[in-house]
Amino acid sequence: MNDNAVIVPGNGYIYFAEPNTPKPTHITDPLKPGPEWTNIGHTSRDDLPEFDRDGKDAEAIGSWQNSTLRMTTPDITYTVTFKALQASADTYRAYFGADEDAVQPDGSIRIPATPVPQVRALLVILVDGKQFVPLWHPRVSLLGSDKIEMKEKELVAFPIKGTFLSSPLIGGAIGEWAQILPRQTFRLDGAPSSGPMQDGSVGAS
Repeated sequence: MNDNAVIVPGNGYIYFAEPNTPKPTHITDPLKPGPEWTNIGHTSRDDLPEFDRDGKDAEAIGSWQNSTLRMTTPDITYTVTFKALQASADTYRAYFGADEDAVQPDGSIRIPATPVPQVRALLVILVDGKQFVPLWHPRVSLLGSDKIEMKEKELVAFPIKGTFLSSPLIGGAIGEWAQILPRQTFRLDGAPSSGPMQDGSVGAS
């Protein structure tokens, strides 16, 4: 029983990077995962990111002698859905499925008639006080998932769905989630950060 191994995602941040961007191995501040990561900005507080699983459950197959001889290996697809709030190029490109060349000289986005899912690396950092948990996925296919609703007293939200894709960086797996650590400094490889780090800095105790 570890009371420090639970988390309430009171705050969080979502970052994009180029596909197959390596996992940051030393994060001391959830707002600074590394220069290669771009913060997509504000996202909905009412509808926090939702991680979903789609596919059949494993089924038992057996013999005449043993009805549960083995379990099948089902095909599973994992996704995340979130609502971006900033009317930015990153938001528009992910929602409308627009390539980089859709960005116009004045900064506007030309919306394609046929959307093309944008593949990016994704880093979601859940923050609970001085604790945080980084969730890294090196290849994610992003596209708008629902309508854009506008209400007089609510922020305009852009619903975006990301489908996790396999990556050669991690042997065809789809991502790596760090364990929560009750410290102010974290390493995503799960190692305690109370001693000297590779870059010479020292983690908080």
